[in-house]
Amino acid sequence: MTAREYGDELLRRLLEHATTATGALGAGLSLTDGTPRSVAAVGVATVLDPAQWTAGDGPLWDAVRGARRVVVPSQDDGDEPFDPRRHAGFAELVTAQELGAVRGLVVTPGEWSGEEPMVMSLYLDRPVDAAVAAVVDEYETLLGSALAVVEYCAGEELKAEQMLQMVQYRRVIEQAKGLVMAGVGGDAATAFTTLSRASQHFNIRLRNLAVALVEHVGHAPAEGPDDLAQVVVPSDHDRQVAAQVWLALTAQPKGPGAQRVDDGPTVPGVDDTFVG
Repeated sequence: MTAREYGDELLRRLLEHATTATGALGAGLSLTDGTPRSVAAVGVATVLDPAQWTAGDGPLWDAVRGARRVVVPSQDDGDEPFDPRRHAGFAELVTAQELGAVRGLVVTPGEWSGEEPMVMSLYLDRPVDAAVAAVVDEYETLLGSALAVVEYCAGEELKAEQMLQMVQYRRVIEQAKGLVMAGVGGDAATAFTTLSRASQHFNIRLRNLAVALVEHVGHAPAEGPDDLAQVVVPSDHDRQVAAQVWLALTAQPKGPGAQRVDDGPTVPGVDDTFVG
């Protein structure tokens, strides 16, 4: 068995563990650098992930194009189940039998090299709840580390180094998420979405925004890798954006019944749509 085959088996086993931990119907891992493709999948994801990439349509594409986590049904949809007919191209490629009992889906893009090349999907027979989101956060990090090793062993050292760099900064991103949660409330998934949308709106890499935000609030250097060549040093623009984002977040009311961040007032220099 080759290194690639061993690696693919490792990824499949991790996905199986994720489905067991959540009671999911399937889970998948894809790469979207270049032509989007499924690299590992179990359960219904073996059909539904490739169908979306082929169709150029579906929740996976929504997550990649929006650089944000996509949860179906969303809070706005209430308990309405996942309906592929909302994505006509995707619906044409799957049958009711292939869709099975899917009633919920969470798609999480992993930001590695300024793009969104890694995507984890999890299909459920029920809507996504906080417990499932927490498991997805855990396995997304684990799968990212495993994928970096797999790519390295397969001879794609540059891509692996990019992925490992992002893994090393995962703790800083978690710290930034904690700052957002403390600033405006909400859960970890909402905080990640807020950071992702701010990153996209201001055209700044997610890890750079996280580092600059942690340093802005903490008034001290953020954690970084031991390899100095891999250390992220925020630019003046990165730091300015972080300051503007923090000002916008802390200007929002907090606590029960507080106004949503994306419904809040526009802070001078910050378009409030970056979290809306």
